Amino acid sequence: MCYNEFMEISILRFFEDLRCVFATIFAFLFSLFGETLFLVVLICLIYWIWDKRLGEKLVITSFSSMSLNAFLKTLIARPRPFTTGKVSRLDIDTPILSTTNLHPFESFPSGHSQMSAGMFFTGAFHFKKKWSWIVFPLFTVGVMLSRLYFGVHYPTDVLVGATLGIVFACFWEFLFQKKESWKYSILAGFALLSVLFCIIAPSKSSLELCGCLCATAIGLPIENKYLAFENATTGKNRVYRALIGLACVGAVFGAFSLLPFAFLELWGWKLVKYFLTVLTGVLLVPYLFKKLKI
Repeated sequence: MCYNEFMEISILRFFEDLRCVFATIFAFLFSLFGETLFLVVLICLIYWIWDKRLGEKLVITSFSSMSLNAFLKTLIARPRPFTTGKVSRLDIDTPILSTTNLHPFESFPSGHSQMSAGMFFTGAFHFKKKWSWIVFPLFTVGVMLSRLYFGVHYPTDVLVGATLGIVFACFWEFLFQKKESWKYSILAGFALLSVLFCIIAPSKSSLELCGCLCATAIGLPIENKYLAFENATTGKNRVYRALIGLACVGAVFGAFSLLPFAFLELWGWKLVKYFLTVLTGVLLVPYLFKKLKI
């Protein structure tokens, strides 16, 4: 065992010794902020009912960042620490968070750390308040530590993941502030890059994110040019938007479960499924808002 590996295992064993019910609850809650489903629902609600511009930033940053993450995970194929037997995994298996269904060779970089860092630092840039530059980075650190606590990532996994998330947040913030007219062209470039990632290192995650990113690259500029829905101004409209939006997206996503099992196992359907789901969220749902005048 080399020195770096020894240090990483020592850190993981330190967190392993801290395990208790109270700490597990905190780790569970922080880890939710890196869960794709949880964050996608949160971002959708921000985009539809609270702050359209912030929602757009979060959508673009998250999908472009995580497309690279999925590619690197497949390409590098680093075994997770619990696969070596030197550290145990804390088994969590719930509908909203699970450590038992993780791919054993997708440790680097940490997707939870990258996703949460991109989201939280985008939020910090957007709000430009002192509290945001304290609270959001602390939440990012909390997510990173939760992945070490569960024994599913090495310290270098979470450090690199968080760094990449911050880089993407900085990159897109610069474009939105200085070169906003370029944002959709750059987004289209990332979508094409995600297609290339699927060809070089295909995986279920890379196909899902390719579908998400391509739908975003197509849907956002169309919405911006032809619909341009505005933020909801009343509490009643916010409730209507949340219910209609989640129902539409949930219906499209759930419709794929009705397909024969043989189709569901085809990776190509993963791309189609996520493409149509995201396109519904960024284009069809805003269209309904305009038509219903809510």
